[in-house]
Amino acid sequence: MKIYRKATLFFSLFITVLLIISFFFVFNPLGLGPEPKEVLSKDFFDKSAAQLNELRLMIDGESAFAEVLSTIEKAQDTIYVQTFIWKDDKIGKLVAEKLKEAADRGVSVTIHKDVLGTVFEFGDILKGKPSPVYTSSGLKEYKNITVVTDILANTDHSKYFVLDRQMAIFGGMNIADEYHDQWHDYMVSIQSEHWTMEFMQKVIFESFWPNPAPFYVAVNNRKTTEIRTALIQIIDHATENIIIEHAYVSDDKIIKAVSRAADKGVDVTVILPEQPDTHVYANQVTINRLLEASEINPPRILLYPRMSHAKVFLIDGVIAAIGSANLTPRSMVTSKELTLFAHGKSNDQFIVKLQNQLTKDIELSKQVIKPIELSLFEKVMAFVGKYVW
Repeated sequence: MKIYRKATLFFSLFITVLLIISFFFVFNPLGLGPEPKEVLSKDFFDKSAAQLNELRLMIDGESAFAEVLSTIEKAQDTIYVQTFIWKDDKIGKLVAEKLKEAADRGVSVTIHKDVLGTVFEFGDILKGKPSPVYTSSGLKEYKNITVVTDILANTDHSKYFVLDRQMAIFGGMNIADEYHDQWHDYMVSIQSEHWTMEFMQKVIFESFWPNPAPFYVAVNNRKTTEIRTALIQIIDHATENIIIEHAYVSDDKIIKAVSRAADKGVDVTVILPEQPDTHVYANQVTINRLLEASEINPPRILLYPRMSHAKVFLIDGVIAAIGSANLTPRSMVTSKELTLFAHGKSNDQFIVKLQNQLTKDIELSKQVIKPIELSLFEKVMAFVGKYVW
């Protein structure tokens, strides 16, 4: 009887904690800052950057994590890490070990791990493999390493590394094996002390981005919710073509902006994963909405043959947007996020590399010709999925 009561109490506590986490995860009652009417200036659109040499594009996890691990090995002063998911798997352990080695050299390491991202680690936790940030055998309480987790904080879906205040690496990749060697994704690095310091001021200390600047770092945080406004701005400025490669697409304002661009004759291509890890039905509803949005010039919808976790735009071959924010209500208005906006020239190395990769992705993908038939259950699941993730 005693064991039964203990088991009942434990189960009740577990359900209570799960409900509290779910409430904060879905509704984010602490909220973010207001959405401005304008984020990107007229100058951003009227004049391309003289050069984008401070930016480096990394495609897929092998190149991105090779850069992360290499810079951690070279760090001499400080390392700052922000992630949504950090699993106790091969790459998760390797990054943790490299950070410990850096701490042993006297490097001050600060790690911010979003608590609600742990929902996606439950499978590993049930197997006895909690994230390295939560265990004393991992990073918790290790000398020179500060781990910050706060269940009452705003959901922080951004992912970035800042190393010695000299380089910032950011984008869509969490610290887990699927991001390292299974999924298609993108990261960007700022390789400039000056712009890395500006990145820290904007992203970590919630200050302002300077003007003029060769690129713009937009954020969603407690002061402002910039990213959706900036994305709609670049969509509305398109005159020739738009390429969007995203994992999860369901935000109404973004869908309307894309449809509006197609209506005015812009060639729109949207690349989605054929088998996303989540948001399946919500993506399918979006596919149907886009295909039915314009009878004359509907967007071209393509399905990438493996999981693509990308969050990428390329407008008229010269304006790029790459970051952590999904095109979902959650990412647009309730989660802290980070997205880079750059207006370069068609021959800039950064732009050329992005254009070439998107061209490859288009060639690998198959086109959706007609709307997808969905049952009532699937439509309900699409609605739920749209707002839960």
